[in-house]
Amino acid sequence: MILLQQKRYEEITVSEIANKAGVSRMTYYRTYSSKEDIVIQHFKEKLQEITEIDPAIGKKPRIEWYRVLLEFVYEDRMLIEKILETPELSKASNSFLFETVQKFTRKYDHADVDDPKTLYELTYKTGSLTSLISRWVRNGCKESVDQILDWIRIYENDPCLTMHD
Repeated sequence: MILLQQKRYEEITVSEIANKAGVSRMTYYRTYSSKEDIVIQHFKEKLQEITEIDPAIGKKPRIEWYRVLLEFVYEDRMLIEKILETPELSKASNSFLFETVQKFTRKYDHADVDDPKTLYELTYKTGSLTSLISRWVRNGCKESVDQILDWIRIYENDPCLTMHD
């Protein structure tokens, strides 16, 4: 992540990443198959941290999921901005977000994510949220998390925003 703040993604080599991590290239390739995997690993660690802090997060209203996500984005906004500037990282991050939403929906809402209607709804909501977050970050996160959440409530036209409606 430090290298991404120092130079463009395309200019970062696997050798630099391995050197910065204090491992050999061979060790790097045993753990990761691409440079994008490191960013996904960062997100997985953050997700693990969130679920360790609040194991019941998935059972809470969706607005709480959004709050946690927006707070994470705000805290890591410089990294997220770099990710958005890099097509490969942006694509990998969007895929990870969608898979995570599917996993949470299957686990906590007991929804059949193989059902086309549910899958399209998840695609719509994940895409909308991803676009909103992208715009927010590109705009410098000028609005507060609470302001963004208020707008999401309006956009979804549901003041409760529960996963269990």
